[in-house]
Amino acid sequence: MTLRRVPVFAYDWVLIGLVLLISFIGLVTLYSAAPSQSVWLQQLVALPIALAVGLLIQVFTRRQVLSWGFPLYLASLAMLVLVLLIGREINGAKAWFDLGPVSFQPLELAKIGLILVLARVLAARPLEGPLDYVLPALLAAPVLGLVFIQPDLGGTLVLIAGFLGMLFVRGMPTRHIIFGLVAVAVLLPTVIWPNLNQYQRERVEILFDLSKDPKGKGFQQIQSTIAIGSGGLMGKGFGAGTQTQLGFVPERQTDFIYAVLAEEWGFVGATTLMALYALLFFRLGRMALECVRLEDRLIIMGVLSMLAFQVAVNIAVTLGLAPVTGLTLPLVSKGGSSLIMVYLGLGLALLIHRDRYSEV
Repeated sequence: MTLRRVPVFAYDWVLIGLVLLISFIGLVTLYSAAPSQSVWLQQLVALPIALAVGLLIQVFTRRQVLSWGFPLYLASLAMLVLVLLIGREINGAKAWFDLGPVSFQPLELAKIGLILVLARVLAARPLEGPLDYVLPALLAAPVLGLVFIQPDLGGTLVLIAGFLGMLFVRGMPTRHIIFGLVAVAVLLPTVIWPNLNQYQRERVEILFDLSKDPKGKGFQQIQSTIAIGSGGLMGKGFGAGTQTQLGFVPERQTDFIYAVLAEEWGFVGATTLMALYALLFFRLGRMALECVRLEDRLIIMGVLSMLAFQVAVNIAVTLGLAPVTGLTLPLVSKGGSSLIMVYLGLGLALLIHRDRYSEV
C-alpha cells in the first residue's frame, strides 16, 4: 500500500477552521455544563484523538479509502448484531460496547460504512424506475433495522436522513419524490405510529402541550426553553446560568447542551453557533459541487445530510419544537466515540475533495 504526501494548500482550510472553532466552543460550553470535571476531561482527551483520526485518514488515497466501503459496512453490521447481545444498556437502548473507561457506539461506524457503499451503488446507475431503488434499500434496511430495535429512534432518523439526502443528490425524478411523500403520509398513521413504543408516542403527544405533564414528560423541554429565554440578548455569563448550573436542565452535557450555551451567552452566542454550523454545511455543499465524480459528491453529501439533520433536530428539541430523540449536538455535546467518528466523516470529506481530480 502506497501512501502519499499532499501539499497543505490542497486542503480546504475554511472547513478545517470552522470545525476547530466549533469544537473549541463545545469544550468551553461542556466545561460549564458537565456535572463533574471528569466528564469534561474525558472530552478533552477525546478531542486530540479525534483530530489524529481525521489527520490519519489523509495519508491514504481516495481509491484506498473507497475500497474500505464494503468491509467497513459488513464489520459495522456485525457489531450492530453483537451489541444487541452483549452491549451495555443506557437510557433503555442497548447500543454501546463497554470498553472499560470508554464506551463505543457501533452506530457511528455504521454511518460511514453505509455512506461509502450507498455512494458506490447509487453512482453506478440512475434512479429511473422502482427496481433501481432495490439494491440501495437492501443495503440500508439491515442497518436501519438493527439500530431501530436497540431501540434508537434518533439514530435511525439520522441514517434515514443521510440515505434520503444521497438519493436526492443522485437525482430522483419528481414523480418518485411525490410518490415517496404520499407513501410517508399513508404509512405514518397506519404503520409507523402504531409500532412506536409507548414512551416514543408520549414524547410526540406532549410536544403539543408541554404543560400537560410539566413535572414528567414535558419537564426537560420546559426547563430547556426557560433556560434559553432567560439568557436574553447577551446571556448571564460563563458558568452563571442558574437553570443549568442548579441542575434544572437534565442531560445538559449531551442532549440539552445548546440550552447551556444559550443561557450563558444569550441570543448572540446561540445564533453565532448556528451561523458557524450553517457556514460548515455551506462549505461541505460547495466542496461536493466542486467534485467531478458523482460518487465523490454523494459521499460528501451523505456526511452533510447526517450532520445537518442531527444539528437541526437537537436545536429544535431544546427549543421545544421537536420531540426528544436523544440526539446530541455534533462537535459540542459530550461523547468521545461520536466526536471521533464526526472527525472521521469530515476527514473523509476533506480527502475526497482533495483527490477530486486524482486517478489514484
